[in-house]
Amino acid sequence: MLTESIALAVGLSRADAWLRRELDAGLRALHGIGYTDLLILIELGCVRGGRLRSIDLAQRLLLTPSGITRGVLPLERDGLVERVAHERDGRASYIGLSKAGRARLAQAVPTADRLVRQTFGAALSPSALIALLGFFERLGYAVRP
Repeated sequence: MLTESIALAVGLSRADAWLRRELDAGLRALHGIGYTDLLILIELGCVRGGRLRSIDLAQRLLLTPSGITRGVLPLERDGLVERVAHERDGRASYIGLSKAGRARLAQAVPTADRLVRQTFGAALSPSALIALLGFFERLGYAVRP
């Protein structure tokens, strides 16, 4: 028998899968980046200085270090992110949001917003949106600009 908490987990998983598919297709068609690319750019755009160590970026996105490496390489190739040497440790580097990456992020966010609203339609009323944001904030999953 499904409990309410399991039904919630299944519902969140299905909503996530649906949203990822819709955002990935729409963002690739209009901006040449996928959903995971957008998440990387958002994280970099939300931190002071626009750069993070790979391990910190991986932790923020709940990805493995190798997953971040696979995600960052195409963004680096396209000039959207860049590696920045650590000032004091020659072995360490940061992943930084480039000027082109900041511009692409600014273009893609309104598209992503429109796609989210289209995907969830009437179910995402302003009050439902605020409630969901509060829920994710309490869980520690909210993104802070």
